[in-house]
This record gives sequence, C-alpha cells and structure tokens, in this order.
Amino acid sequence: MRFIVILALHVALFASSYNFDEYKFVKAVSTEFKNSGHIDVQKDKTVIVYSEPSYKKIVKTDTNVTIEDSSKKLYHLKGRANFYAKTFIGAMTRLGDFSKLKGSSDFDIQKDGNTYFVAFKGDLADQITKAEVYVKDSKVLNFKMFMPNGDTIKIVKK
Repeated sequence: MRFIVILALHVALFASSYNFDEYKFVKAVSTEFKNSGHIDVQKDKTVIVYSEPSYKKIVKTDTNVTIEDSSKKLYHLKGRANFYAKTFIGAMTRLGDFSKLKGSSDFDIQKDGNTYFVAFKGDLADQITKAEVYVKDSKVLNFKMFMPNGDTIKIVKK
C-alpha cells in the first residue's frame, strides 16, 4: 500500500498530462490546420501523441527528439532540428503548466485579467516571439504562440 501512495505522489509531483486540440495557422498559405492529441510531461521526457487527423508520436528527452509516424517508422532529429524541437517542446510544456509559467528566466510576463502575455528571451525569442496564456483558477486553459514568420499555434486543453 505504501508503494502505491509513493508512486501516486511521484506521478502527481513530476508528471502532468492532458488532451488537447492544436490549431496551427500557416501564414505563407493563409491556412489553419487542426490536430488533436495528448501530451504527457514526465520528469525525464515529454511524449506528444497526435491522434487526429493522423497518428504521430513525438518523444523529447534531455538529449533527443524522436518522431514515430503512422507506419511506426522512427525519425531521430539531429543538429539544429533537434535543438529547435527540444527548445520548442520545452516552451510548450512550460506554457501549459501554470506553476512553470511564473518565475522562468526565459521570458517576461505581464498579466491582464485572466490572460498572461509572455515575451520570450534568448534562443526562444528566435522561434517564438510572444505568447498569450489564458488561465482560470490557476489552471492554464489554452495558450497561443506567435512565430516570427507570422505563423501561430494555439493549444486548447480538453
């Protein structure tokens, strides 16, 4: 019984997961794409599984990002692609968790009502210029990231 309590406490402290809808606007083609999936943030890795419109699994560890497509073929990102994917997924996990949103040295935050306006610094600012995070009762309900090329990604938690 003690083991179960310790395991449950460990999961509650170091992991979070949720289902989401992702709305990606690509400015170059003036089109919005919708994906649905699940994110599981653990102490040592983040797993994102897209279920609709097609299956894709992305696993980020401290050193690597691996992508598995619907045919179960694995792609291991290298070099700049690996660096930027890790940075981007790291930003996503922090924006989606209210406790990690506050107190990060990677961005400045201003609050207006239930919306937090995030301005990124350093390497993150090269990928994501700003973000808007909507919070209710200290829980992030959705967030939208703005890219330098005019693209946006909005994550809506289900």
